[in-house]
Amino acid sequence: MMPCDIKTVAVVGGGTIGAGWVTLFATKGYNVNLYSRRAETRERSLQLFKSNIAFMATKCVIGEKAVEDALSKLCLFGEMRPAVEKADFVVESAADDLDLKRAIFKELDILSREEVILASSSSGLPMTEIQKVTKHPGRCIIAHPWNPPHLIPLVEVVPGKDTASETTDFTYNFMLSLGKVPVLVKKEVNGYIGNRLAAALWREAIDLVQKGVASVEDVDKALYAGPGIRWAFMGQHLIYHLGGGKEGIGHFIDHLGRTTFKSIWEDMATWNHISDSMKTMLIEGVKEETHGRQMDELIKWRNDELIELLKVIYG
Repeated sequence: MMPCDIKTVAVVGGGTIGAGWVTLFATKGYNVNLYSRRAETRERSLQLFKSNIAFMATKCVIGEKAVEDALSKLCLFGEMRPAVEKADFVVESAADDLDLKRAIFKELDILSREEVILASSSSGLPMTEIQKVTKHPGRCIIAHPWNPPHLIPLVEVVPGKDTASETTDFTYNFMLSLGKVPVLVKKEVNGYIGNRLAAALWREAIDLVQKGVASVEDVDKALYAGPGIRWAFMGQHLIYHLGGGKEGIGHFIDHLGRTTFKSIWEDMATWNHISDSMKTMLIEGVKEETHGRQMDELIKWRNDELIELLKVIYG
């Protein structure tokens, strides 16, 4: 099967990530079967889906005709079998709990056609452990989107020990065909790539606040108004390559990597637990930073900014 052969995608799990996947697939022209056991979750997912596509229309990402088409693509299911048995690709988006995902994959392996790929949206769990419960582990893979999935381009493609190379290649190319930016994780590690980088950065951001170097708001400003602007379209290695002059990253390492950066690394935090006092400090700091804005308002602001940034970078 080729990505162009996919007609129907099943999404298992109707939370924020599941609804984001539904939005992506439906606006790309695929029929989407959304399964969630609870009726209230299905209804909440439907409303979030409608809100997502309405927002995309107001931002001229999709047209009014595309909104109507997307709405016609979605079917809701309260039972898993009818949702997945005729699907050409399945995405699981349940809570990031290993036992839960293993139980779901065991059921999906029985209910779906043998040739259909089963992808998990896990943000850090090893597929090797999930696929052990299936009779066809070769078709199981991680396709980790970044929130919100219908806007953020990144998808981390993570095969398990028994994942077939054909499954990996297909999933990678399918994500490409959706307009995503897939990256291949060649070796399973906790958190894959993006979350490991984010975790390292967040620890240092917390540590700077805890040590009184700067406020929560100013640490955030130091990220988004400085390196964050460059991170939107290039990564750290390329940034330092361009910072090394004509000789590139090798020159950068010789002149800064072994001196300035060495002293910084020696002084950086190494703790691995967020204490209650740290939690309280961050809650209060974020309250000050957001100036009383409610969550819905903040999410709308974030999505507005994301759309404008994506238009500039990705067209």
